[in-house]
Amino acid sequence: MQNRLGMSANIRFSLVGMLSLVLILLDSRFNLFKDVRYHIESYLTPVYYIADAPVSLVSSANERLRSYQEIADENRLLKYQLSEIRVELLRYDSVIHDNEELRRLNNSPIKESFRRMGAEVMRVDTNPFSLTVMINRGAKDGAYEGQPVINEQGIVGQIISVANSTSRVLLISDQNHSIPVVVMRNGIRAIATGTGIVNELNVVNMPRNVDIQVGDLLISSGLGGIFPSGYPVARVTNFDRKEGLQFAEIKAQPLATLDRLKYMLLLWLPDSEQETIEEIKAVSSNTEETMQNVKEKTIQKSIPTQNDKSLVVDKSSKNSGNTKTDNKVKSTGGSNDH
Repeated sequence: MQNRLGMSANIRFSLVGMLSLVLILLDSRFNLFKDVRYHIESYLTPVYYIADAPVSLVSSANERLRSYQEIADENRLLKYQLSEIRVELLRYDSVIHDNEELRRLNNSPIKESFRRMGAEVMRVDTNPFSLTVMINRGAKDGAYEGQPVINEQGIVGQIISVANSTSRVLLISDQNHSIPVVVMRNGIRAIATGTGIVNELNVVNMPRNVDIQVGDLLISSGLGGIFPSGYPVARVTNFDRKEGLQFAEIKAQPLATLDRLKYMLLLWLPDSEQETIEEIKAVSSNTEETMQNVKEKTIQKSIPTQNDKSLVVDKSSKNSGNTKTDNKVKSTGGSNDH
């Protein structure tokens, strides 16, 4: 019976297969089931959408997540690039500023006979009692102690120590620095000394009635043996005639912005001017030696020697003897009168 049922199932399956094949052939040739197929597909379309919905949602979510991550990565990259561009712009602005400063420095009013060399500040001395800066020029560049240093605004200072590739510059506002100056308005000579405050100078030993006014320009006189003449130094900012004082209190501000130095120029004086300066130094040295000798001789003369002491003793003894004789004569004369 099972064999018979099995055979009948096989026969049914074969018949269904053959019928399906015949229907497919007829439909492909004559479109017999076109309408039926249309209606069936129409009814089954929502089922297709429902069955495909989870897959579509997952795919769409993955796509959106992938797009969001790509956008986030791209945004981060753009931010990095923007930051780099801003840094480059800052550097570009700094380069423009440095270029302008170097142009002004190159156009400084320097006499054509002076050799010059640019220098850059490497370090500022942190010692509050010493206003010095270190520059990137040294003995290999020809720098020397006492060399004048200026910038496009005026005199900066002078070199006080030299290494192979660096030098130390003493600023004019250091309390150990002095520079001979001239009032440009009327030619009055003066000495401007540092106060230890970076942007302040004192004009010292000037009488209370001196013809100096606030706003007067002070230029180098060239008499100190270091700085050439005619370079701007400072401008008078305060003039005070205090009662009871012999000298006026005069303050001046350096024209060079000493607290913001970056670039400067080293000057080499021409041979003729260097010789003149050396002569001034020699004369000053000889004058100081002469004054010292005169002072020593005066002191020596004021101190009595052993011979001088004996002479003084002899004179005093003679004077005392003469006094006794006079007294005796007087007493004798008096007795004779009686």
